[in-house]
Amino acid sequence: MRRRVVVTGIGAVCPLGNDAATTWQNLLAGRSGVDYIRDFPVDKLRSDIAASVKGFDVGQYLSPKEADIYGRVTHLSLAAAVEALREAGIAPIQRAPAAEDEGAPSPGSAAGSAASAADGGLDRTRVGCLMSTGMGSVEIFEEQVARSAARGPRAVSPYFIPGVMPNGAAALISMRYGLMGPSYNLASACATGTHSIATSALMIEAGEADVMVAGGAEAATRLNTVAGFGNAKALARAIDGDPTRASRPFDRRRQGFVMGEGAGALVLEEEQHARARGARPLAYVAGFGMTTDAEHLTRPHSGGVGLALALERALTRAGAAPEAIGYINPHATSTPQGDAAEVLALRRVFGERLARIPISATKSMLGHLLGGAGAVETIAVVCSLRDQLLHPSINVEEIDPGWSLDIVRERRGVDLRYAAKCSAGFGGHNCALVLERA
Repeated sequence: MRRRVVVTGIGAVCPLGNDAATTWQNLLAGRSGVDYIRDFPVDKLRSDIAASVKGFDVGQYLSPKEADIYGRVTHLSLAAAVEALREAGIAPIQRAPAAEDEGAPSPGSAAGSAASAADGGLDRTRVGCLMSTGMGSVEIFEEQVARSAARGPRAVSPYFIPGVMPNGAAALISMRYGLMGPSYNLASACATGTHSIATSALMIEAGEADVMVAGGAEAATRLNTVAGFGNAKALARAIDGDPTRASRPFDRRRQGFVMGEGAGALVLEEEQHARARGARPLAYVAGFGMTTDAEHLTRPHSGGVGLALALERALTRAGAAPEAIGYINPHATSTPQGDAAEVLALRRVFGERLARIPISATKSMLGHLLGGAGAVETIAVVCSLRDQLLHPSINVEEIDPGWSLDIVRERRGVDLRYAAKCSAGFGGHNCALVLERA
């Protein structure tokens, strides 16, 4: 019998809140986290808006020295993971202080991190971490390259490499919690967070781990990244002077996505393992599918074939027919081509019934968190299944002509068993999840 995977903890740091509960309440209320960029000059950029994390205090999680070593994406990742692990009832290990001349945290001893009576005798050699980012610590890379150019290569920090490496968050979380199972970074652009969840679920099903911390993060809203996406004509600007109206998935006036930052983490666990520990399941990860368009580097498959295949595989793995899906949380970036291709993909899978399946786009309020998008959006789906509530899509004033979609405009109560989550990334990478009410 296949090992069933449950979600036992969630954590989020994003433009709508620095924890999962605040984020969920603001999503239900239809609030936007998008605003004008104030951290760097925007007069020569094609977009002047973004969705940023506000009021985040890294001092709650890292010492000043540690915070200097790691980039913002790692700061946000750690905070989300700490929240998720706390809800799952998994505590950090007690470790010896780092030596005076060391800059990074001590990993602790293998013996001390293997098992803990405090969390049900958890065997930490069977707990892993796929806390991923698509772009890594962009600001550290920029700063160190600029330092080398201005002062020479000997001015480069000795912590440059560990600080910039994309697997830094997975390593830091594993050291803090003594997690000795599979741990690394998985990068698939905007599908990164969802791929990390799917791959973690696969590891648990295959018996490689009993528990996985899974998710994604990004903190890449910098002058050069905004310039790059903007010059590719992928970004939106404020609508009629209002930045909160810019992200408008499936709306006829959509013009591009809004850069966002944030992190989402989920604790996934084999069902019987969770129940033996007394951990409360929030939802099941019932199925997943992973495919590639194999067509274009930045444009989605024009017919939505790759994403449709991912959804079909997720349904098959979940043992659920398309008719069982009662809610879809789409990728829905608010780009002209992306939204159109996704509608085609959904029609391939759900046919005419698509018009009767509620859909709400989390990016309408959060913007696009890139590597963190799929993780935070999956958390929203978990909350929908837990609370039997759907959050709205905002800024949907006129759906594209010819599309027949049930876009949720106001929070909606439901009787929901199965929900689907879709993600797609540059490179043609697709990932779909089917989640089930616990």
